[in-house]
Amino acid sequence: MSTNLDKTGIKKKKATIQDVASLAQVVPSTVSHVINGTAPISAETQERVWEAIERLNYSPNALARALRQKRTRLIGVVLQDISSEFYARCAASILEAAREDNYVVLLCDASFNNDNVREGVHALIERRVDGLIFIGGGNDDDIIKDCLDANVPVVLGDRHHGELPSVEFDNEQSVKNLVCALYDAGYRRFAYAGEPVTVQDNLEARYRGYLEGLKLCRVNEKDSTAILDNTLHHLKVQTSYTLLEKFLHSIPREEWPQVVLTSNDMIAHGFMSAARRMGISVPEDIAVVGFDDITVSEYFNPSLTTVSQDEKLLGRSCYQLFKSVIKGKKRTAHEVLPQKIVIRESAYIPEEVIRNYTE
Repeated sequence: MSTNLDKTGIKKKKATIQDVASLAQVVPSTVSHVINGTAPISAETQERVWEAIERLNYSPNALARALRQKRTRLIGVVLQDISSEFYARCAASILEAAREDNYVVLLCDASFNNDNVREGVHALIERRVDGLIFIGGGNDDDIIKDCLDANVPVVLGDRHHGELPSVEFDNEQSVKNLVCALYDAGYRRFAYAGEPVTVQDNLEARYRGYLEGLKLCRVNEKDSTAILDNTLHHLKVQTSYTLLEKFLHSIPREEWPQVVLTSNDMIAHGFMSAARRMGISVPEDIAVVGFDDITVSEYFNPSLTTVSQDEKLLGRSCYQLFKSVIKGKKRTAHEVLPQKIVIRESAYIPEEVIRNYTE
């Protein structure tokens, strides 16, 4: 009899189709039909069977099952930059959840290039993945259409597009709240630094939130600046370091921004390093705000005020939505996850001001 080990290291019986049928309160042939898609079974019964399969960790022969039911237990995950802490943590949470369900995850690193996405997605479709999860990205309608035309379900993470099932953070509202909180704290001259917004929907939402916040606070156009540079996609610290030097040297000191908002923490760290090299004090001369709350941000000197988001929760939520979608449920679901403004040394905002935008 086949055995494996449970979490305590004790051998246990491998679940059988009879065990699944008993737990789901059906006959074994119904379990077989649900797995293989060989007979019409009610959605309620299918759900009971799949829940029993997951609880018992039942694993019929993977190849035989794939050939019969056209399901391979492969998931494709498309990321923009696997080297970044945000995407790495998100991918790790998907891998962890998928492993518990005996799914194998195939990763595609786009490097912020939709040609890479297209090539990777087509390779994943050829490998007959059960579905695709896109984390980040944008301006890729044709690629998503290729997936849907091939009957490959798609789930979007950290973005929202039409009626596709998606899980996202409310980037626009968070940055708008941040701008308004900074304004209420006394800042009047603003700058925004980040990547161009045409490649990623989440970056577009952040920049849109920045502009909406300025508009809501009636900040004069002459008192706001945007620095958008394509090289920030790949060389965030190095490029931001150079950009700040060029920018500040190009305008009189009395016109310098009082606060610089950035699209992510790495750009903020580059700005603060450049400021320190130029003899500029953060936050006394210029305050700096990041986005993502990566690990080092709390320990940098000065520690970085930023927007925190739970990338592991994003990954888990995308995976759970994927499981629902391949079972025929939640095909248009849209979930919004919370973000939090974290006040540290690089930009001070009184707690009572923050509460106005978080309660």
